[in-house]
Amino acid sequence: MQENRFQLAGYLATKPTLRYLPSSMPVANARLGQTYRFTRKEIPAEHTNWFSLVFYGDLATLAMELDKGTNLYIEGSFDQRPLTGPDQRKRYIYEVTVQKFFRIGRTSHEEAPAVPATLPPKNEAFSDERDSVRLEEEVPWPI
Repeated sequence: MQENRFQLAGYLATKPTLRYLPSSMPVANARLGQTYRFTRKEIPAEHTNWFSLVFYGDLATLAMELDKGTNLYIEGSFDQRPLTGPDQRKRYIYEVTVQKFFRIGRTSHEEAPAVPATLPPKNEAFSDERDSVRLEEEVPWPI
């Protein structure tokens, strides 16, 4: 069995735009950037990968609530579709069709919580009970 499953995390480059198909289904498009840092010949450098995202149906409506700079985790499929350019040459567009997405942490314009989250002291006894941790209390992923 073949699967087309794509997962990525990054920041929205722009606020999603909304349009409608002839069938009146909403479609939102956005760009997501994923930057990583590395050292080349002892000189710090960075590279950004850009991804085109497509949200269909109810996900498109939800995507319109996202802002530029929102940190997202995306699950979807990587798709290719043909496009004939103005010079009548056939080209291909590669995009991620989003099937689910989650916000990671806070957006840049949201305020930090008044009390930072802390880890339990190291000398606490081991407990079999699993504590439910809210997403807002988790430490943001390093990017």
